[in-house]
Amino acid sequence: MSLDINAACGALQRLQEELDSPPGTEPLKTAALALHFIWGSGHLYNFEDYLACFNQVDAPPSSSSFDTRVQAEASLQQPRDPRVAHSVTIAGTRYSVGYSLERGTRFLVRVPDSAELGTTLQTTTPLMSEALAALRKARAHVHAPEDKEAVDTALLALQFLLESGQSPIFKNFLGSLDSRALPLPLCSFGTRQEADLWLSSHPRPPHGARVEIAGQRYSVGYSRDSGLRVLVRLPSLEEMDFTESSEEHDE
Repeated sequence: MSLDINAACGALQRLQEELDSPPGTEPLKTAALALHFIWGSGHLYNFEDYLACFNQVDAPPSSSSFDTRVQAEASLQQPRDPRVAHSVTIAGTRYSVGYSLERGTRFLVRVPDSAELGTTLQTTTPLMSEALAALRKARAHVHAPEDKEAVDTALLALQFLLESGQSPIFKNFLGSLDSRALPLPLCSFGTRQEADLWLSSHPRPPHGARVEIAGQRYSVGYSRDSGLRVLVRLPSLEEMDFTESSEEHDE
């Protein structure tokens, strides 16, 4: 299952306009930013596997069953084809198997069932809590299949960040956007050719590192098909429609 970020974010933006939220808040945009954060941080394939695991009614052929988490984590040391989605079941609960290029290790991410998406998740990040509440509210009222898919994808994105331990990093990401002080890129280039040459010659470019090409932001990602790192363009704040004038909030 592939993630169509543009379709999901477009639906969330439209639902945000229909949502009766307190003045000055845009909780569904936080959910949209979570999708872009996952994409830009190099965890796109891990999240797509997570989505596939959620949508799999029966355990896939690559799934193994264990009684304890210790047993499941020990199994992660066995060779696996990184191009194939893998999952395990621990005491009846499904987990997706992710892979961290930065650490060179596999990790487990618990996958909720469909009923759990409508329940309250615990988070210490106010913006994430607001987004989760707004998504649960939207999920109870949407009827169009594409809208429901967008809401469920956003809920799963936030759940993925919480279960994989990335919520503190996402919190910092949101803070940098809110302060308009974006982190400085690791490297800056005038052309894409220069950036690609740097990427191919670098012995181990940091996973998820930011680079700038002719004023546009990119992230070091990963191509599952080729097994190579790639540069993924990140949207600007204007493209995300994240910046709005104070006059608009005061109206």
